[in-house]
Amino acid sequence: LQIVSAGNGNCKAQLIVSKEHLNFGGTMHGGFTSTLIDCVSTYAVMTQENNSPGVSVDLNVTFMKPALPGDLITIDAKTVRSGKTLAFLAVDITKNEGKDIIAHGRHTKFVGQR
Repeated sequence: LQIVSAGNGNCKAQLIVSKEHLNFGGTMHGGFTSTLIDCVSTYAVMTQENNSPGVSVDLNVTFMKPALPGDLITIDAKTVRSGKTLAFLAVDITKNEGKDIIAHGRHTKFVGQR
């Protein structure tokens, strides 16, 4: 996983899908997709003022299209809102330079008292 940019509550990363990321059907594993959403959105929230990674309250993933070995995927996490105790993030995982959405995630994090 390579971080492309991070700051102001956002984080963008890229990864080339390889054999260890696959399920038995030969596509990127849903659990790995969920982990990418969790991790990159956490990096995004950590770029904010208190730098706290927080803890997950809710994580929702909608799977839209498979990612295959060799695909360059982009994980783009944005903070939608950050309050005193909760941060709400939206994450898109895309391929083909953003033309194909692989998955969309929504992540709510408890970030503590600010």
